[in-house]
Amino acid sequence: MLIVPNREGFIYYSGRYFTAEWYYTEDGKLPGLEYYKELSTQSRVRFLQIVKLFCDSAYGTLFPLTLYRIENKENKIYAFKPRDERFFNFTIAGAKVIITNAYRKHSQQMTKLDLECLKIAIRYKQDYLKRVKEGTYYD
Repeated sequence: MLIVPNREGFIYYSGRYFTAEWYYTEDGKLPGLEYYKELSTQSRVRFLQIVKLFCDSAYGTLFPLTLYRIENKENKIYAFKPRDERFFNFTIAGAKVIITNAYRKHSQQMTKLDLECLKIAIRYKQDYLKRVKEGTYYD
């Protein structure tokens, strides 16, 4: 059974150029938002600052790698980088950035656990694109 959160439940920030949304699963879970809610206030504020910077910047703006970087070129998965957290995301037509899931980094290089989180982000992107194409993601 498909559960669709209300629009206010998954839109995180609407900026000048992009809108940031939390990805939601078919059963209505928002993995990125669930992780975000567990963060300290300081980490949540830092994450919002980075998302605002991104959403209020024109397409093609280059960001410092300390804030935003590509994590998987083949699938075009990126990460917002507030402090030690990594929020995986991707952009789509219609000027949307979809935030899929997140994790706390474990070392300088991605560990096996970190790579598993990246694989989940890739799966979420594929699911999102499939459900949008079918017309079942948005009401």
